[in-house]
Amino acid sequence: MNHRREQREALGLTQIEAAANAGISLATWRRWEEDPRSVRASTRVACEAVFSTEHPVREDKTEIQAFERSWQDCSYLTPRQAYAIAATIDLWADLYIGEWLKDPSSEPLHQVSPFDQLDLRIMMPVNESRSWAAKVAERCYAVSDEIAKGVLPFDREGAYMDELLIAMSLSDAQVTMEDIPELFDELPARASEDERVGDEDWDAVSSYFDDQCRWDEWEVPLYREHPLLPPILAERHPFTWFDNIPASGAGYLNRLMGREVLVTDGQDGPAGTSQ
Repeated sequence: MNHRREQREALGLTQIEAAANAGISLATWRRWEEDPRSVRASTRVACEAVFSTEHPVREDKTEIQAFERSWQDCSYLTPRQAYAIAATIDLWADLYIGEWLKDPSSEPLHQVSPFDQLDLRIMMPVNESRSWAAKVAERCYAVSDEIAKGVLPFDREGAYMDELLIAMSLSDAQVTMEDIPELFDELPARASEDERVGDEDWDAVSSYFDDQCRWDEWEVPLYREHPLLPPILAERHPFTWFDNIPASGAGYLNRLMGREVLVTDGQDGPAGTSQ
């Protein structure tokens, strides 16, 4: 048995409590508990301090506070929502993709979170590619780290996979906030306001992201049997979803359907007549 897990359980601490005492995310604690070499030296020190006689709580709670600093003034995303999204993406890489990479024979890749959310037509060309799964995990960590700094994939140039990770994370993040509220105790709660979303306003968050997305098809892979998925896959194989190439932009789905799209001031307008 893992001796770090033994130490934690001997103290009567859950992983959530231990992570809170260390001032880090649950996913980071799980990564450290599994393999201390997978985290920064400063994080290792914080985790090991949890096992000291006094079981001190870190005064700075650096990692959690980063979400408060980055998102406290944001109108379309709360600190708790940002933390939930980042923790969800981290957890996929740590617990699900990471474990599958250790033993690919354990289950088909299309049944591993978050890939179980995707239309099977995406996973067919991917097959059981370990390198593809490892690359997704890499992007999970990168996107999660950026969110802690106040940056979303919609805010900068990047790969399609980054926006797709956000699309896949929204439902799981909402469930995490509802099922494990203690995970967010160190972050300020926010109720709905006139011009700012509250912690429970996930539909508003999704709508904002839909308006800001650089890839018009950012949510298409989550729909079963979406009629535009085949032409999208014909243009871009899933192996290319990590490439930093020009984004599709608003109106892309209309153009795939053979509709003209009016452009005004650099923005795609409503669909016109069919070509």
